[in-house]
Amino acid sequence: MGSQFEHLKLPRIINIELPRRSSGGFGGTKRADFSEHGKQLLGQISSLIEPVKQKNSPFRLDPKLIFKIKVAENYSFSDNLVTQTGLNVLAREPNKAIVVFSSDNELTEFKKRLESYSQIKDGPKYEYLGAIDELFPLEPQDRIGRLLELKPVQPDEFAALDLELWHTGDRKEMRKYLDDIADVLESLTSDTAPMRMSDSYIGDYLCIARIKVTNEVLNLLLLEGIVKEIDRPPQPAFETTADCNLPISAFPEVVSPPEDNCGILVIDSGVQRGHPLIAPVLGEAEVFADAKRQFIKGGADDVNGHGTSVAGIAIYGNVENCIQQCSFDPTAWLFSARVTDENNKYDEDLLLETQLDEAIRAFVEQYSNCKVINISLGNCDQIYRDGMKQFRLAAKIDEIAYQYQNKNIVFVVSAGNTEPPHKEAKSDEQLRTDYPNYLLTEDARIIDPGTSAIALTVGSLSFGRGSITEPSDVRRQAITNLSGYPSPFTRTGFGVDGMIKPDVVDFGGDLVLDLGYRESLGLPKVNILPDSVAGVSVITLSKNFNSSLFHICSGTSFAAPRVANLAAQLFTKYPEASSNLIRALIVNSAVLPKEIPPEFQCNSNQSQSQKTKQIENQLAIYGYGQSDLERAMYSAENYVVLSEDNILIPVGKFHIYEIPQLPPEFFEIKGTRILSITLAFDPPTRPTRGDSYLGVTMEFNVFKGLNHTSIVNAYVDARKTNEPDKFTEISLDILKKNHGSGITVDLSPGSNLRKKGTVQRGQVKIFPQSTKYEQGNMTLVVSCNRKWTNPDEIEMQRYALVASISHSDPQVNLYNRMRLQINQRSEREQERQRARF
Repeated sequence: MGSQFEHLKLPRIINIELPRRSSGGFGGTKRADFSEHGKQLLGQISSLIEPVKQKNSPFRLDPKLIFKIKVAENYSFSDNLVTQTGLNVLAREPNKAIVVFSSDNELTEFKKRLESYSQIKDGPKYEYLGAIDELFPLEPQDRIGRLLELKPVQPDEFAALDLELWHTGDRKEMRKYLDDIADVLESLTSDTAPMRMSDSYIGDYLCIARIKVTNEVLNLLLLEGIVKEIDRPPQPAFETTADCNLPISAFPEVVSPPEDNCGILVIDSGVQRGHPLIAPVLGEAEVFADAKRQFIKGGADDVNGHGTSVAGIAIYGNVENCIQQCSFDPTAWLFSARVTDENNKYDEDLLLETQLDEAIRAFVEQYSNCKVINISLGNCDQIYRDGMKQFRLAAKIDEIAYQYQNKNIVFVVSAGNTEPPHKEAKSDEQLRTDYPNYLLTEDARIIDPGTSAIALTVGSLSFGRGSITEPSDVRRQAITNLSGYPSPFTRTGFGVDGMIKPDVVDFGGDLVLDLGYRESLGLPKVNILPDSVAGVSVITLSKNFNSSLFHICSGTSFAAPRVANLAAQLFTKYPEASSNLIRALIVNSAVLPKEIPPEFQCNSNQSQSQKTKQIENQLAIYGYGQSDLERAMYSAENYVVLSEDNILIPVGKFHIYEIPQLPPEFFEIKGTRILSITLAFDPPTRPTRGDSYLGVTMEFNVFKGLNHTSIVNAYVDARKTNEPDKFTEISLDILKKNHGSGITVDLSPGSNLRKKGTVQRGQVKIFPQSTKYEQGNMTLVVSCNRKWTNPDEIEMQRYALVASISHSDPQVNLYNRMRLQINQRSEREQERQRARF
């Protein structure tokens, strides 16, 4: 871009409250065999009650009747109806099963209603109980976590495990459960097996503890009804690195950034505080949660080097450019929280959730400019699969983001690194041939905590360069060969409930194949050289600064801090911005690389369904693309950004915005014309909800050649139907029926896909022959829907909105034309306001 202009305000027209309509919470037809059905359920209740009555807990735990309700196909069973039945919802699973508990171990109210439903006794019909297909208990195998399933505790093993209890909503009660278990573990301790509970955490909906137990005690815990899951603790995965001696004739002086510049908290393996490129920028470094240095040796300094590498990119952005220009100007302050021990592992006595919670609270509450948090750690054993619920650490990040809304924190998380399938490949050539298709396999999906809904998840791009050290050796070749191709190790989406993940991508390096060389030596054919090949890798700071200031590495860990640096620069530019606006600006500025693998390209020979699938593949790999700082921060003559921030929308309402009319030269002058809309919001979340991880959802649609009254009437009429949750789709059908299909702006990806996430972008290319764009202003409608949140607790949802219009020809003066229209509209509005008084 040439000139740099400040972004403009997006004009808001009106907000309309949609009439709330309750469907009663029960969906489905009346059962014909209701009498027999009710008797079967009463029999199942008896089989649930008896074991609880007879159970004598070795951990002295108060019995809690916890079981599952299987909801019949094509039926629904709301939380409200569950509560009326005398039960409390603990979780909803993706397969429609509901985990419930009752403090009444006799299930008196439930039995009374079933007796009336089955006509054993006179009373109300309670037809909604026909939605229940079956009642069944939770078994010990239901309580075994995925990592423990993959690696069971051996008979002679003394294991550190994560214990999670079903959270009843009563923190005091949960504290007592944990204390009772801890007391019994201490009483069972011995010299060979010092059993204990070393850490615990009780949140609003999460109750977990780190325990050390034998296999025998583990099996006893798996029999306890209050136990939700027992799993092995997560462990971080680190990329390999190599020192890189680069000649700098005169080392430049590093000046600390201005005091009010935004700071980035890097939660990692620590940082090397004495590094001359870090020391002037370091605000504070600490170890969490280990203030007494009982578990983690070495203090806040980086033993592994991973944290120092991440931090260097976070504060300088492109370190390679700094070296080439021999100028190091840090754009952000650095804060460091070390959470790994001297062996580069999470300490087995500490919960990572506790470390995360305490670290963030300490830095965010003490430093008002600490607004960006980079987490380039992931658990490669926790791979997301469709239909799974949210991972625990990702859920904790979302919980913190929601709790600290007033602090406006932006989390940036790496997508994680997948291992190319070289074990299955018969040769290096085959591995290179399999790229990039293997990136869309289940084993290459994103890992915990990359599935976080409110964090920006970052995937990795290749530089498209060859080896600098051996440029003429044709046998040593990078897997990718064009800049912007996905790195061969990047992990891909989608995320929980089909959210678009990763959100964005940035450069993280490549891998090099040793073609034919090992075979000539009689060694196994497939060999991936370590990530320490100059040219294909990322250059950053080295922890061994006395011998080498820099080193090279590859991984999504080093793509994430580039985005964190961008977020920090935006916060410095817009210190009053919400975290939602920063996320929206970053995603709105993102573009797909100029070159993408032909396997993921769309072309004219493809059917519409094939194109749709290709777009989904692109989103799964690239998210919305690679962000651009200048496009995020400034408008230009031919690129206009309109934004609104910190808008509160009552749940169940919609807001209407106006996009100023596009000038004639926008259509007359040849070039590429793009309209982009990005919405970001930060709703409450629950990992126990398999029906919807988000408690509130939002979406948007754009219309052209249509007056506001028609839109309002259609939305209000749609809300009055028997399907209030689908009022947006119904309103679109009403508008198209009354005004034709040409009134909608068909953004890509479509609303059904993009609305699943908390940051959503839709784009469209506008062609000269496109109709109705010249007929006045466009109308942007933003709507907000309730999923499971309580209306008494969540009345409003905050959000930010960004719209951009661009033309590839810099001669098109969009900015001044649109600014004039917005100013004139503002003046008219002010005159109307003055006339009222």
